[in-house]
Amino acid sequence: MHTAWFYCTDLLSNNLKAERQATAQLLGYEADTAGRMMTLELISLKENLTVSQTLEQIRNLANASEMIYYLYVMDAARRLTGIVSLRELVTSQPEQIIGEIMTRDVVFVYTDTDQEEVARLIQRYDFLAVPVVDREQLLVGIVTVDDVIDILQQETTEDIYALGGVQSGGDNYFQMNLLEIAQKRVVWLLVLLVTNTVTGTIIKSQEDILAKVVTLTAFIPLLTGTGGNVGAQSSTVVIRGMNTDEIRSRGALQVIGREAIAGALLGGMLGTIATVWAYFLQGRLEVAIAVGTSLVAISILASLSGSALPFLFRYLRLDPALMSAPFITTAVDVVGVLIYFNLARVILKL
Repeated sequence: MHTAWFYCTDLLSNNLKAERQATAQLLGYEADTAGRMMTLELISLKENLTVSQTLEQIRNLANASEMIYYLYVMDAARRLTGIVSLRELVTSQPEQIIGEIMTRDVVFVYTDTDQEEVARLIQRYDFLAVPVVDREQLLVGIVTVDDVIDILQQETTEDIYALGGVQSGGDNYFQMNLLEIAQKRVVWLLVLLVTNTVTGTIIKSQEDILAKVVTLTAFIPLLTGTGGNVGAQSSTVVIRGMNTDEIRSRGALQVIGREAIAGALLGGMLGTIATVWAYFLQGRLEVAIAVGTSLVAISILASLSGSALPFLFRYLRLDPALMSAPFITTAVDVVGVLIYFNLARVILKL
């Protein structure tokens, strides 16, 4: 069994990354999993080997392995039982047994573990590689840090495109033709077009108050634009926290509450400035107060939407980055305009 394992390793030692992925696909591993991205090029050991015997094996098999800094210990059934580093080997006595110096508490992933989770695991523990086992704990390969860097770059690119409402589909954006680009960008633009139509309908329904105080119209873009920016900031930090596990220790309600308070603080600062600016432009204190008060309410709304929607979409197994931006814009535009006009009616007593 042991000899056959190294024979397989030697056969794969000269394969390119694409060929290894193709091999993994033939073995039945799903896309975007540890099984698909792993390499079979590794050095495995038995517990009863001495340090000197192990170092001799490393010399003989170094060219057949992509990673020699970590060596994996298996039992007779090829189940993963421990790990030993090259550092531990060279600092140990030649006659010591591997079973005495190896670490038995091994961090590993399964073949069906999502590639993003693998990347976060390696990033969290600063590993150079992580072993991959099947559901019977049999060692089948390793995922190395250089493969993870590629995954992190790919996932980050997809999230950035998604936040901008662009469906990349994993393709290189700048190598796509213009027709494909238009098709990928038009979807959320159509959503926003419908949203703006709804907002326009709401504004039209308020013709009575606008006829009496025309100056209210001038501040609608300021309010919706600012609200959209506040919501985008909240969604960005929350989605980034999800991807880096920074908010793993915090509950959804705690994160949303924190962002709501931040929105209130931002709204207070921006609302004060907007009140002074509106009074300077229009000379009517009531209109200025309506604008400033609305901006506070809209900022809180935008922060709540920006922080809550990513959690909602993740719970529904949808991509938070792709889904959040258009829905935040919808909530801020539609509800924000309603808040503005209703507050204006109360303050102006119309």
